[in-house]
Amino acid sequence: MEGKTQDGKAVNWWLQGLKIALVIAQAATSTVLIISLLNMGILSGWIVIMIILGLVGLLAISVVELVLHKRASVVAQIICGIISVFCIVISCFAMSYTGAFNSFLSKVTEKKPETKSYSVIVNESSDYIALDDLQQKNIGFLSTDSKAGNAEQYLKEQISFDTDSYDDIDLLLGVLSGNLSDAIVLESDRVEALEETEKNPLEDTEVIYTFEIEFESEDIEMTPKVVTEEPFILYISGSDSREGVKATARSDVNIVTVVNPKDAKILLVSIPRDTYVQLHDTTGIKDKLTHAGVYGINMSKNTIEDFLGINIDYTVKVSFDTVIQVVDQLDGIDINSDTAMTLGTMNKRTCEFIVGKQHVDGECALRFARERKTYETGDRHRGENQQEVITGIINKLSSSRDYILKLPAILDIAADSFETSLSREEITDFIRLQLQEQPKWKVESIAVNGAGTMLPTYSMGSNLPLYVMIPDEATIVSAKNKIDEYLRTQSEEMEDIEENED
Repeated sequence: MEGKTQDGKAVNWWLQGLKIALVIAQAATSTVLIISLLNMGILSGWIVIMIILGLVGLLAISVVELVLHKRASVVAQIICGIISVFCIVISCFAMSYTGAFNSFLSKVTEKKPETKSYSVIVNESSDYIALDDLQQKNIGFLSTDSKAGNAEQYLKEQISFDTDSYDDIDLLLGVLSGNLSDAIVLESDRVEALEETEKNPLEDTEVIYTFEIEFESEDIEMTPKVVTEEPFILYISGSDSREGVKATARSDVNIVTVVNPKDAKILLVSIPRDTYVQLHDTTGIKDKLTHAGVYGINMSKNTIEDFLGINIDYTVKVSFDTVIQVVDQLDGIDINSDTAMTLGTMNKRTCEFIVGKQHVDGECALRFARERKTYETGDRHRGENQQEVITGIINKLSSSRDYILKLPAILDIAADSFETSLSREEITDFIRLQLQEQPKWKVESIAVNGAGTMLPTYSMGSNLPLYVMIPDEATIVSAKNKIDEYLRTQSEEMEDIEENED
């Protein structure tokens, strides 16, 4: 009898310990979930209060029935145990959701260092085949490159050499071809641009060393807005750089996005990468808009502000490769193509496009957004395709609450390829607006147009004419008028009409 009594006590102690452990786990997971929900900030206050009250209420029942109430019936304890386990599982699931979202917000809104890749270039006819061969030699740098000093310092940690500095790329290329310098150093992005030209000035040269420098990112000049109420302008800069969003590189995509939250409408203004513009704070030779990205996103932003006479409130940097995963998370998107074409992807897959509306997956959406050779207008039409893909993503996200609930997973994928000057609070406010009101966004796309020609550029020098697009003034005026229209809410327009009638 005594043995049975001891066994019974042991079982009771074990059951009591299990119940206490369940309650502690429930309390811990519920507390962490509440903190995570408050930190996420995308749910309405009353929803959060209801969740907190529900979690606290269920925890109180578990504490009373499993721990404090010694004579609770077996059935009541089993039910409360099931409820406790259910709360733990649901809380853990919800925490994975809120954790991914909070992680994304932290990543895309934090100020991260930037990188720039450089190439050490020598003449093919020289005997230099490695960086060590340039010990005690002369190496030329471009003084107009703001990070040339960083590149020089990096190389001097590897070898000893004499520095020659030139304020013109034509001079820099000239001293190399004339063997007046043993080597020169140029941004790898600029090297790629030079090599893509018909008259390649680097044809008889060789890159013997590449390296990457890291530096503090520049502060983005912003005009904070109440993004759930006030219209604002967002500049989207897309890059195809292999180094991703952290790289200071050419801006292959330049889209001015006007968001009017009150009237639920979005305007996408595409500016072709080859548009011939005056780079901000420069004089003399103009340049392609894409080359502004080599000097940083502020240069691109400020140049577009000068070009359109607008004030850009926020910026977004995007890496192209994100498109595939985001679109696949949305189970594909619908796009409209005005041309039937068959395009191959990098994965040796074929994407068939028909004239009209069609459903595409991520890989074909990216291929569609990149295509330009099929069209007579080339890069201008590529800008229209990029707008079509962005519109497809927006339409899919706003078409169903199911896809809004997938947003954290989508943003988690994009976190390493997405960077914005929007604050965490502004992003969460905007998402909360979408969750609460579920507006059906009207998206309109327009583009700046122009005529192609060959002209010298600020970045590549006066001796190397490149293909550029001289913008059509009528399309610039049209873009400005459309932007002004979208920056005005319907109520403001009605007030103006009433004033004019009076």
